[in-house]
Amino acid sequence: MSLTDSFSIVLLSLLCSVALHRVYARRRRSLYLPPGPRKLPIVGNLFDIPTTFEWERYMEWARELETDIIHLDAAGQSIVVLDTYEACVDLLEKRSKVYSSRPHLTMAMDLVGRARRRLTHGLLHESASARFRPIELRAAHTFIRTMLSAGAGDLESEVRYMAGIVILRVAYGLDITSKDDPNVTAARAAAHTLIAVATPGAFFVNSLPALKYVPEWMPGAGFQRQAREWHGLARKVVDRPFNRVKNSMVRAANGQPVNPSFTSIALEKGVDDAVIRDAAATMYLAGADTTAVTLLNFTLAMLDRPELQTRAQAELDAILAPGQLPDFTQENQLPFVTAIVLETLRWMPVTPVAVVHSYNGMEADIYKGYTIPAGSTVVPNVWSMVHDETVYPDSYTFKPERFLTSEGELDTDVRDPRKFVFGFGRRICPGRNLAYDSVWITIASVLRVFNIEKATRADGSIIEPAREWISGLVLSPKHFQCVYVPRSGEAANLIRNTENYEYL
Repeated sequence: MSLTDSFSIVLLSLLCSVALHRVYARRRRSLYLPPGPRKLPIVGNLFDIPTTFEWERYMEWARELETDIIHLDAAGQSIVVLDTYEACVDLLEKRSKVYSSRPHLTMAMDLVGRARRRLTHGLLHESASARFRPIELRAAHTFIRTMLSAGAGDLESEVRYMAGIVILRVAYGLDITSKDDPNVTAARAAAHTLIAVATPGAFFVNSLPALKYVPEWMPGAGFQRQAREWHGLARKVVDRPFNRVKNSMVRAANGQPVNPSFTSIALEKGVDDAVIRDAAATMYLAGADTTAVTLLNFTLAMLDRPELQTRAQAELDAILAPGQLPDFTQENQLPFVTAIVLETLRWMPVTPVAVVHSYNGMEADIYKGYTIPAGSTVVPNVWSMVHDETVYPDSYTFKPERFLTSEGELDTDVRDPRKFVFGFGRRICPGRNLAYDSVWITIASVLRVFNIEKATRADGSIIEPAREWISGLVLSPKHFQCVYVPRSGEAANLIRNTENYEYL
């Protein structure tokens, strides 16, 4: 091909691109889109959307533009960010029929595999989740025993182990006795993968799906190699524990006992193997990390405001008999402990952007006079909701008192963060009751027997914890040190005696 021919092809391509952009721009101008940052030709806001801490920028845009709904254009893909609780309820709940789909993320779906979650809603609703409370209580007791002898830098590994105990027992009936259990280590690696592939903006292939056909050997196609490697890891996490449960079901038919679990119950109901396998794996990948991070955030808050521990301990001491640990029967009698849990969920939401939706209506939708184009990705910005100063004054400060009346009871007039931190509508987290119960009983148990204190160096100087977080699908605090100190010798004995506790 001659140089002239090559130049002609390039010129023709550019002219076509300009023409397509003009058609696209005219179509956009005919719609009264929600406000948003200025869009560039062809790419729109593709390079405006941050790949880290994007929720903060979304909130800044919304407040600069004085709107609760903003519009972004990622190279032709319409993105609508909902910045208030009211907007999310109006669209994602009241109009859930057309806002219940999830956007198509090529990296997560076409190249890695699609998780199937519909089964979880049926088996993890509020009353069904209660059957797993003995598992959560046992895991909380395991956690306080390990923290009795843990070092200043061990907290993160211990909370992840505790969360793994709960999820693997609930999902598969597996009894985990070591942090080095292969199911725990493989699932932890896969959780990092899930966070990477499901983060909007992390891969151009999600905005330009045609890139999935680019060969792996081509420059810039490293995502293809990552997808192949991640697919193998994901299958290991999905297949290994599922096959273990299925084999145990065969043995159960011959009289050997099997631990009841999400997977065993679904198998007994005759649900398709592929649906069960992927749904159970998704439970673990989504659940263990979020529960662990919530407990890390709780610990940071207690280090900042130790007087809250004293108040919570006084409440626990007044309700519980000497030598007694809390269980779920006392939950309604411990409003301040519950307020601490609610404020932990609000103060530093583990998922600052809730599960993303897609508008699947045949025609554009209208909301507050704005047009939402068909096929739009809809992003609920939880970060902005927890920092709504009209609902949560002094929102950046950890203040569980905000959830209490002057009489010390839970204030039902203050918005409960459980209404939005777990998502909205048909895309709400199906394991939210399980997650909340696990966090509540662990926090109550910790406050009953421990004082959480800052770590010290050999010379006695205090090590201030890093109050920094790592951006991602899950917002995780950077590693920090602290010590869990038994409140007394009696408290230490109470912790040790959990070895002999009988769980229902």
